[in-house]
Order: sequence, then structure tokens, then C-alpha cells
Amino acid sequence: MRRMRKPSRAVLWLGGLALAWLLTACPQAGNPPPPPQPSSGIAGRVVEYNAGPPVAGATVVVYKTGTTQQVGSGSTAADGTFNIPLQAGKYDLRVSKPGYAGSQVLNVEVKAGATTSLAVIENKAFNPAWPVTPPQVTLVGVNEDAHYDAAQGAILYRVASQPAPPLATNIIYAALGKVPGAGFLTGTRAFFSQVDDTGDAYLNINDYAAVGPTTLAVVVYDTNGNRTELHRHIVIDVPNQGANPGPPQPRGILAVTLSKPVQFFSLRPAAAPAEGNLWVEVTWSQAASFGNVPPSVPHGYRIYRSFDGNHYAPIATVPATTLRYTDASPDLEVGRQVYYRVAAFVGSQESGLSGTLTTVPLPPFSVSLTSPADDAQGVPTQPTFSWSPSQTASAYHYYVGVIWDTLTGESAFFINNPDPALQNTTTWTWNEDGSFNGSPWEVLQKGRSYEWQIMEAYALDDPIHPTAVSVAADGLGLWFPFGVPSADQFTFTTAP
Repeated sequence: MRRMRKPSRAVLWLGGLALAWLLTACPQAGNPPPPPQPSSGIAGRVVEYNAGPPVAGATVVVYKTGTTQQVGSGSTAADGTFNIPLQAGKYDLRVSKPGYAGSQVLNVEVKAGATTSLAVIENKAFNPAWPVTPPQVTLVGVNEDAHYDAAQGAILYRVASQPAPPLATNIIYAALGKVPGAGFLTGTRAFFSQVDDTGDAYLNINDYAAVGPTTLAVVVYDTNGNRTELHRHIVIDVPNQGANPGPPQPRGILAVTLSKPVQFFSLRPAAAPAEGNLWVEVTWSQAASFGNVPPSVPHGYRIYRSFDGNHYAPIATVPATTLRYTDASPDLEVGRQVYYRVAAFVGSQESGLSGTLTTVPLPPFSVSLTSPADDAQGVPTQPTFSWSPSQTASAYHYYVGVIWDTLTGESAFFINNPDPALQNTTTWTWNEDGSFNGSPWEVLQKGRSYEWQIMEAYALDDPIHPTAVSVAADGLGLWFPFGVPSADQFTFTTAP
């Protein structure tokens, strides 16, 4: 019989090492592998302008802040979205697309295990043959991670812009805690027009209710629509003063859908209907009393938003003097319900949330004139006007028509008294309600040229307490202060 040889100590040691390696390398029952670390990066959306339509097919390139070291890239989907995984750090983004002006967002912060949400504006180039390089922007007087005491009241700064020749600087915006733009949508901000240098300027901290870690954001446009957005991360120290404020009281909400694009830029008016606009206006009243203790005067209000009615995230802060917020986020969508709640805060103390305000934005629609047709001849002096909406936006459509006498310049509305508008009808026979009886407008003049249009065309989700409106035309400024023009204006001539 052959005798087995005992293994050496070296062999036993190596075998034990291999077994230990196998035990650590292979998952065993009762010892699951550690959970994966949360991913981080930037999830953004590119839109043509605030409250405007998405930009599909744009190229997004990411660099380490202040360098040419590329660390990521992607392109936007049909809804303008992009998602680029990144490690924690600070980055510059540059966005480009043929026919569009260049856009860049500088010094965006990504935190470990978190995704930074970003809305990027990329305008169509005013002239594609001109340079599409974003302007170089210098911000002095504000250091990264600097602390400011709210009691000091102001932050001094200076912005200089250098557009690509032969372009000039068009607009410089600056604000705390938000990306500034046109005042109608973004509220308080500093505004400088057609200068390359702001000179010494300041932002009043209390105008923005900024508190804790925040940003001083600068936005610069040149004359071709090229855009640079620069963030400087700072901290606002606000002492706790007084008792905890009581929660605000919700007042109203209105989602506004415009069927025609209105570019909120400069003094004129994020993703919206194609070639349209969408925003939500939220209002509330001041903080209520807190038990038997009068509430402190809040430092400001914080607006929270949810798309499921359960999970709310803060989206903005406004000072205590402001009881309204306009949400122009590109995350808003037609037909997607959105919820809002508001809290008052003093320093780090925050009240409970207000009651809920909710709305479902309506789809856009347009109106086409049908009869009398454009340039029609021999029209009766008591004509029947007819028009057609492109779709039914809600159960409640309203219209107001107007007619002009091209000879005298006089005009008259056609509505059904005492109602201020025609509801759910697309025809109206002149003076059918008798409101012009006994006047020169009782019937139209023979052999006279007239022009007509539907001046007001809008839909409401509720006729008494609307929370959403879709506007096809708003010549009277009932819903939008700058007005929305009619699509058609037809001319006709009555029979001799």
C-alpha cells in the first residue's frame, strides 16, 4: 500500500489564503454584497426660452470648471432632457445646435450621491451667420464659498462681459438664489441693458429672502442670443429671531397656457407646448397666528412643489413682501397635475406647510376664421360670422369678436349681452342679441369694407373658479398683460 505524503506548511498556508479569497470574492448566503452607492450627475432640460418649448438634438458637453478637461457629454431627447453621470465636483456645461445661439452654464455643483437638476436656455440665433460663441463673463467682488451676514443687507459685485466680435452685450441679469431673467417670470433681479460692464453694483439680500447655502447667479445675453449663465456658491447667515412663524394661507392657483410663443426676454415676456408657453401662478396670504402667539414677521416664504401630491420639494424662496410666485419650470407639462404648498420661515425656523393648491394645465389651441372669408365680396349687411378651434381644450370655451369699419376706423364687439363673451359657440349673426338696435351699427353699411377677427379666445377648466386657462387670443389683456394677437384678421366687403 502506498503511503500518502502530508502536505507542507507552505501548501496549507497557500490553500488557506485561496479559500479566504474565495469566501470574500463570492457572495455567500447571509452576507449579501454592499448596496451600490447612489449615482450622481446632472439631469437637465434645454428649452428655447423661459416657459418655452424644448430643444431636441442639442449637444451638451461637460468640463471641469474653469478648464478644457472634458468629463462627459450627451444630447437632448425630444423633450429637451439630458442626463450625464458625474462624480461630485463643479462643472461647466456648453450647449450647441445648428441654427441656435451658443449657451453655457458655468460652475454647476454636483454633490456626492445626488443629481443636480438644471434648466438650460438656448435661443435660436438671431442671425446664424453671426458668431454663436457665448460671451466671456467675469464676476468680481464675490468669492466662491464666501459667507455674508443678512444683517449687512447687501452684496457688492461687478460683472464684465466680452462677446465675440462683432457682437455686443445685450442684457446682464443678476440675482440671489435663482436664475434671473425677465421680471414677469423670475421676479426681482438686477438688470443692465446694452453695457459690457455693470460697474460697482449690489444686491439687497432681503429682496431675495436668501438664507444658508445659495448662489449668486449672473446671466448675460449678446446681440445674437448667445447666453452665459455663471454661478457663484455662497452662504447667507441669517440669525433666528422671534417665534416660529405660522403657516401661510393658500389663496389661488392658475396654470396659463399660451398657444403662441412669447419669448420672455428683457422687458417682454420652461418645457411648454411646442411653439407656446406654460407657467403656473401661485398666491397665498400672510402667515396665520401660531396658537396663542402672534406669528413673527417671516424672513420669507418657501414654495414647495409635487407631481404626485405626496412628495414635495422646495423650488423657490421669496421675501416676506411677496405673496405670489410664478413657476415657469420646464418640468411642467400639459395634462400633468401639479401641487403646491408654501411655508414661512425665519432664519432656520420654518412653519408648517400651507394647504394644497393644485391644477392641471390645459392644452393649447388655436382659432381659424371661416366666414366671411378673407377678401369676400357681396357679404350681407347682417352677416353670420363663423370660426373654428383647432381642438377642444376644455368644456368651457369663450370668444369675443370685433369688427372694424375700414373707412371710419370705428369698431364694435359682437357678444351676447349681458354675457361678456360667447360661450361654446362658433357662430354669431350680426346684432342677433339686439344690442345695436337704434344705432348706426344696427346693420352694416352697404358697399363698405370691414375687417374682423376673434380678439378673445380662451378655455377655462372651471367657469366660476378656474385653476387653468388656455389662451389662443388675448387682445384685451384679460389673462396676459402683454396680450396675445389673433391668428387671423379677415377683410370683406358688403353688397352694394
